[in-house]
Amino acid sequence: MKNKTTYFFTKIIFLFLTVMSSMLCAQDIHFSQFNASPQNLNPAQTGIFNGDWRFAGNYRSQWSAIPVPYKTFSFSTDTRLKTKLANDVPAVGILINSDKAGDSRFSTNQVFISGSYIKRLNKDSTQFVSVGIQPGVTTKSFDITALTFDNQFDGDAYNAALASGENFPKTRITYFDLGTGLAYLWRKNQRTFVNAGVSFLHINKPKQSFFNNDAIRLDTKINASAIAELPLTATIGLAPTFQYQKQGKFNETVLGAFGKYYLKPINGMNTAVSLGAFYRLKDAFIMVAGMEYKNINVGMSYDFNTSRLTAATNRRGGFEISVIYIFRKIVPFVAKQRVCPIYM
Repeated sequence: MKNKTTYFFTKIIFLFLTVMSSMLCAQDIHFSQFNASPQNLNPAQTGIFNGDWRFAGNYRSQWSAIPVPYKTFSFSTDTRLKTKLANDVPAVGILINSDKAGDSRFSTNQVFISGSYIKRLNKDSTQFVSVGIQPGVTTKSFDITALTFDNQFDGDAYNAALASGENFPKTRITYFDLGTGLAYLWRKNQRTFVNAGVSFLHINKPKQSFFNNDAIRLDTKINASAIAELPLTATIGLAPTFQYQKQGKFNETVLGAFGKYYLKPINGMNTAVSLGAFYRLKDAFIMVAGMEYKNINVGMSYDFNTSRLTAATNRRGGFEISVIYIFRKIVPFVAKQRVCPIYM
């Protein structure tokens, strides 16, 4: 029975990847700490955590050396649903993103609903596969009054009273967006696991034009990622990490690893500090530090720009902070039989 189940899901995964990869043809917001924003990474990651509720918050400020930095905020929460299924469990979540960029105050605001279906693959509950879907709404806008144009130069100086001479049919667009994904988790224990997945976002290729041009659409994005953790000693662990993204003619690869040092457990839960280094190929070197304390995981990172943009940024890239809080219910112990007092 076990072999039949594994074979069935292998065929489903292969068919899913084949169909979705054929749909690949402006880049999205992104985080250097991509594993700290699970629903942005892959809707199939919804519900894959140890607890009852997960809350994740992310903030990124990019290119502070230029006059108007790019700022990105994200918040998400997810939980698994209670069912009578023996080996399967559905999960739901909500994701909210807000991004503001440049002199035009170009804003991107998104609200997504994430849903996943998680299946246990073996009896000892060490392997799981998850399929996720993520419908949502995106609004993009810019402020034309924050821009200046050559027609507003009166010969001596800039004059805001002069007409710009520009015609923008729209300064705001709203569209439906849809994503999906697959994830696989193998977990031996809290310090030994592999979590990998692939997601396909904007599979409906929504229209992106402020000029009513139906030919301008948002390209489908493929995102493949993996993180693992292996204990090297009783107190030290290593967590290699990988991400690859492709959207239209753009692609991005991030490689790196965390080193973790485990402190004395608190109330039976792991407490650790971590330090990591990542490289976004041909773009940035990323330093990451973090701490896990009880139910809270906090991470900070900084991107040192290494691309041709260094002339403008002076190698200063982006500062980022992430916070994940996992709520776990404490189940009270109820004796099914009368327990003898210890003094008898």
